[in-house]
Amino acid sequence: MTLEIHDLRVLRAIATAGSLAGAARALGTHQASVSRRLQRIERSAGVALFCRGPRGTTPTAAGRLVLGGADTLLPLVDWLLDAAAEHATPWPGPGGPADTVRVGAVGHPALPALVGALYALLPGAPLDVRTEESSAALLDLLRAQKVELALVRHFPCLDGPPPADVESAVIAHERLLVGLGEGHPLADRRSVTLRDLAPHTCVLVDSHHGTLRRRLLGAVGHSGVDLRLSRATDGAVAAAMVRAASAAVPAFPVPAPLPGVVFLPLDDDAARYTLLLAWARGGKLATHGRQLAERARRAYPPAPTR
Repeated sequence: MTLEIHDLRVLRAIATAGSLAGAARALGTHQASVSRRLQRIERSAGVALFCRGPRGTTPTAAGRLVLGGADTLLPLVDWLLDAAAEHATPWPGPGGPADTVRVGAVGHPALPALVGALYALLPGAPLDVRTEESSAALLDLLRAQKVELALVRHFPCLDGPPPADVESAVIAHERLLVGLGEGHPLADRRSVTLRDLAPHTCVLVDSHHGTLRRRLLGAVGHSGVDLRLSRATDGAVAAAMVRAASAAVPAFPVPAPLPGVVFLPLDDDAARYTLLLAWARGGKLATHGRQLAERARRAYPPAPTR
């Protein structure tokens, strides 16, 4: 699922107004434009985010999850935009004020911290930020000089070493998570292993991006554990399965909170990864890479999982 910042503003406006027409008025646009954008978002998500009925437009369970994330992210984005406006002076890049910094990133809560670090270190630099679920694809973009920076996940047990022409610095050490119902027999642990989960069922969500599924399956294969797998059409169905049964659902940090579900880190070597900021060796941001990573690291303390 790919979401733009304006998508989140549209979803928030629909939820606040309770109708597409009201959202269009609040956003200063046409109802047809809001409807088309909502349709595109829901196609991307693979699940309905709003119910249309005689009482208006109300969020579904999946919609409430996305809106919860929007309520966290949008204030931070607004703060970053305000901070950028206060420092709107040309940066001394090779191409002057119009020398855009292109950033590619996996979807991760550290991205706002990285953007804030860029604004602080290179005030006035125009930014072009794109998201991509595959870290390998992002490294390819970096090597092809289509981005100057890449925020990627590197799994030491599953991935090869980074390319020799790419430098990187660590922003965070993290692990895959699993969500368990509060009544699950493992829910009171500080962490679990794939072997702990073997007697139970792990739910893979169709509407989640494929990288999460591949990483979990890679960790399962590496560990040699015979893990029982099930599928759910969307996150709301998976959450219901987790709460109602002795099941688990995988997640990347930091997951949106789910009522009645706790998230625990997986304590297997293959579930550990490093969040890296990468740049081309000798590229135009090579002299700033480590400083940017350090600023982003300080601004992004990983949140506790429970």
